[in-house]
Amino acid sequence: MSATTQAHTLQEYLDQATPMLMEILGLPELLYADGNSYDRLAEKYPDAVFTLIAMNNLFHHDWEFSEIHQEAFSSILDGEDIFGTTAVWTLTCKRICGMTNLWNKSQ
Repeated sequence: MSATTQAHTLQEYLDQATPMLMEILGLPELLYADGNSYDRLAEKYPDAVFTLIAMNNLFHHDWEFSEIHQEAFSSILDGEDIFGTTAVWTLTCKRICGMTNLWNKSQ
């Protein structure tokens, strides 16, 4: 995302992020999945699931929790490896928030 212009609103930010997000294998399918197909698709596309978790928690009521997800989301948009981002995210959640097994709870 660092190569894009500065966004002044959430909508501008999401508009800029959308092309990159749509390149994540399975994300478009998960965004439009119904209750019957979501679990099957989620199992097939864990990177897309993690991206959705980060997106859904960008503005959480707990600022530390939100900050963790914002950092993860920014890493994804910057093209960093999602598996590595997931590992850092998990460790950060454990360290800052005292949360354990957060990945399974978020799914």
